[in-house]
Amino acid sequence: MNLYLLSLVFFLNIATPKTPNFYPSYLAAKEASKNSQKDLLIFFSKKSCVECDAAWANFEKDQVGTKIFISTLVDMQDFDGAVIMDKYGLNSAPSWAILDAAGNLKQKWAGEWKNPHVRPETPAVAQEPKPEAKPIPVFKASPASTTPSGSSTSAPVATTVKEPVQVAPASPVETKPAAPSMATPVVETLAPGFVLQAGYFGSEANASKLVTDLKVKGFEPQY
Repeated sequence: MNLYLLSLVFFLNIATPKTPNFYPSYLAAKEASKNSQKDLLIFFSKKSCVECDAAWANFEKDQVGTKIFISTLVDMQDFDGAVIMDKYGLNSAPSWAILDAAGNLKQKWAGEWKNPHVRPETPAVAQEPKPEAKPIPVFKASPASTTPSGSSTSAPVATTVKEPVQVAPASPVETKPAAPSMATPVVETLAPGFVLQAGYFGSEANASKLVTDLKVKGFEPQY
């Protein structure tokens, strides 16, 4: 009983009456959070803790935080405070825990006060220079190629469109007509001697028989 009174006196000394929505009792603060449907902020502290005093002072200066939260202080060196602190997985002071109106843990951290509802301003990001636009490839159809079946197919060829380049006209060059080429006549040379026609046949079988007979007699046929 004496320990509880000392803890209550400690809370009253730290938390000034000017703090809005502050409840010295953890149970009273939890009931107020449920009735008002506001989040409950629990601050875990201990005696003779300079960092704890500074962290709570920063919370009191936060006009937004003191209005949107139902707040309370819990001494981590007290038996009941140690049980509550262990329930939410914290083991150092100063520490903070935020519960919703149903008593569910939403956020916790150790150290200085930081309002989770206030987002820090993000520095402006310098815009990077845009890359130069590259020429767009234009597809042109290549000359049609004839397939064996007679159908013509064309394959697309990627070409890059470029700006036209002006070229100075070249001086005209006189061209002389080419001299007609003379075809060289082909002269057939005949072997010395004479040629004898042995016969004229309308049947290939009769002609072959005569050739065979002449070869037997030593004559060489010419075709």
